[in-house]
Amino acid sequence: MTSYFTLLPGVRAGILLVGLLAAQPAAAQGWLGLAQSNYGGTNNVYLNPSTIADARHRAYLNLGGGGANFYNTYVQLDLPQRPWAQGFQFQREYLSEQLTGDAKFGSASIEARLPSLMLTLGPRSAIALTNRVRAFVQFSNVSENLARLAYQGLGDAEDLGLADRVLTDNGFNIDANSFHEFAFTYARTFTPNTTHFFKGGLTVKYLVGLGGAYLHNAGTGYQVYGSDSIQLRNPNVSYAYAGANDYYQQSGFGLGTLYGGQRLGRGYGADIGVTYEWRPYYERYHYQMDGTTLLDDSRNKYRLRLGLALTDLGAVRYQSERHVRQATLANDRVVQLGQLDTISFTNLNTLTPSIERLVGLREQSSQFTSYLPATLRLTADYRLLNHLYAGLLWTQNLLPTRTVGSRSVSSLALTPRVEFSHLEVAVPVILANNYRKLQVGAMLRLGPVIVGSDNLGGLVGLTSTTGADVYFGVGLALHRPHRKDRDGDLVSNKYDKCPREKGTWASKGCPIPAPALPPAPPALAEPSAPAPPLTEPAAVPAPAPTTP
Repeated sequence: MTSYFTLLPGVRAGILLVGLLAAQPAAAQGWLGLAQSNYGGTNNVYLNPSTIADARHRAYLNLGGGGANFYNTYVQLDLPQRPWAQGFQFQREYLSEQLTGDAKFGSASIEARLPSLMLTLGPRSAIALTNRVRAFVQFSNVSENLARLAYQGLGDAEDLGLADRVLTDNGFNIDANSFHEFAFTYARTFTPNTTHFFKGGLTVKYLVGLGGAYLHNAGTGYQVYGSDSIQLRNPNVSYAYAGANDYYQQSGFGLGTLYGGQRLGRGYGADIGVTYEWRPYYERYHYQMDGTTLLDDSRNKYRLRLGLALTDLGAVRYQSERHVRQATLANDRVVQLGQLDTISFTNLNTLTPSIERLVGLREQSSQFTSYLPATLRLTADYRLLNHLYAGLLWTQNLLPTRTVGSRSVSSLALTPRVEFSHLEVAVPVILANNYRKLQVGAMLRLGPVIVGSDNLGGLVGLTSTTGADVYFGVGLALHRPHRKDRDGDLVSNKYDKCPREKGTWASKGCPIPAPALPPAPPALAEPSAPAPPLTEPAAVPAPAPTTP
């Protein structure tokens, strides 16, 4: 299928982008309702890799998940009725401009969280193997005048008061990037269970570039003469793209092309994080069982948890003589573009020759680098009651303004949640869009299923919104155990040979038999009647002496 585009550097790209972002939502990687859960499994790795050490899971298998997010600071959707109401039809008039005088920002992104696995390695370590596909389209620092020309069209320049005048408030960035991320995470605790508990983690990533582009304007002046004519003064524009239509439509295209020697680009990345937990009652989580003292791994032990992480450090480098183009416009002349409707190209491969003919190029190459959305994440989670928590998450973009790449959106979120091993409800309250807009989300985790939104108003169709967000996931969890003891004899069911009778560890849970008594002595016979007393024999008189 052949596509035709009208060429207008700087302005026409803005029209296409604003049209794209205003027409449909895309996805992001916020998941703020789940971000600080103790039962998020592999999903917690993306916030801070240290979280999986001493986690509540022995193993966690993410079967799949994804999310969609879109927001902007220029166009607002105002509906006269709910979109599901009978007879509802969308009209362009429902979109209204937010004219604040500030530079405009917009972002759309998609994320697919593919099968991933987390495993504990003994009592102190854990690993995770994760993979996901991420895509971003963002525009930033677009002046309100340029945004209005892009949205309303050059034909309305006179009505907008923007015709026949040189406009210099024009320094915008448009960035797009899509890549497949394969990652390995290792996390370990640094201390035993004690009042002050520390753990850390590191994620290393291998990235396969699936396509990218950028258009950066560092302040080109322009003057609109009519609906089909514009003049560029001192152009200061650079652009690049990778993955034109002919790459994905080439003969024999397949996974080997995408991930093998003909891939568009590759790169490396890393996340690093540490966590501190204050455990004022740590000794309560020890118990006696099977002849020893054990730590109850099935329970959270902290009153306060603090985390610090640097995420998405790295870049994707695109390089291909055939499928990658990078160029900078010549900036030593005034360029007159008239009859714009007659300027067209059939695909991206004809873009650079057309621009070189119309505007002129200062430099060209077949490679460029797109950086990941480097981000600082600070977290605090306080345990109010046994199952009631309040989490605070500060997300701050670290990528410089003029750097080619995708940017995270700075935000501050307060998330109260009720958390059980198989059920969790969270309601994040978010100062979003670079701290410009207050929005409310919700998340439900019920068994293996996770559903949520970081912008509930946009999702359920409130009549006024500047964006929407949704995410979902399915995962299987094997929880860390607390040894069961049915009969309460401190011998676990696993080792108890007499599970219904109390015993001792020495007797494997069976009662100790009473010691055998020594045999009783033989009984004495009853005495017979007493014999009559013996009488003294009568004295026999001595014979009389005889006379001789």
